[in-house]
Amino acid sequence: MIKLVVIDLDGTLLDANHCISVRSKQVLQQVYAQDIPIMLATGRHYQDVYLLAKQIDIPLYLITSNGARVHARDGRLLYENHIPQDLIGEILQISQGYEVHRNLYQQDLWLVEEPNEPLLNIHHASGFAYRITDFAKIDYNHIDKFYFNAPYEKLKPLQQKLIQRFGDQLYITFTTEIYLEVMNKGVSKGQALQQMLNIKGIKPSEVMAFGDGLNDVDMLNLVGHPVLMANAHQELKSLFPQAQQTLSNAENGVAHYLEKYVLTS
Repeated sequence: MIKLVVIDLDGTLLDANHCISVRSKQVLQQVYAQDIPIMLATGRHYQDVYLLAKQIDIPLYLITSNGARVHARDGRLLYENHIPQDLIGEILQISQGYEVHRNLYQQDLWLVEEPNEPLLNIHHASGFAYRITDFAKIDYNHIDKFYFNAPYEKLKPLQQKLIQRFGDQLYITFTTEIYLEVMNKGVSKGQALQQMLNIKGIKPSEVMAFGDGLNDVDMLNLVGHPVLMANAHQELKSLFPQAQQTLSNAENGVAHYLEKYVLTS
């Protein structure tokens, strides 16, 4: 019996325009009406996800910043895991020499050094926006994550350098080929979900989770019912050859699967 449904956002629940479709909202409301709680699990910032979640109009648990934060359905912060302050300056120093767009999530803020209009467009559905600031002057407290945006060939050398220096101290992962993310060691969607299951007394075998990216690996490994999107990263598909698959995010794949396997069961 499924006692929790966990859903990634970009490439999974959100459509090709980075919005939640009417059909998806209706299906999630029907799942909630059957007393099955729903959790969103994403690399996005909490403020961004909170604004998106309000559109669904049901109480939702939230895993944000790839697991650095977990919020209850009433908005209470249940868990957080920041990057250690003594590593921030060195991450900034190392990444400065690469042709990438640098982003920081710090408490309620999304900080950048220079504009990046395509990134703002991705967040149009919530209206969440970055603040341009001087990284040389920021406070190193409460930084949940770095993420770097650039073509893959620009990001790969930076990934290798960061792993070489911080591989045993930080969690460094690609979410897509143009997004490289850095969080504290022990931060992942799977770790955050386990914290949530411990609090609620839910077994991993009782959880259904949907994902499409490499930052979903730990989460999908944990649950008893992993579901991959048709548009999922090919490496993810190879890691979970026995997992169920559904339609793409552009085809309301999450709603389709929930209608077929949860609402009719």
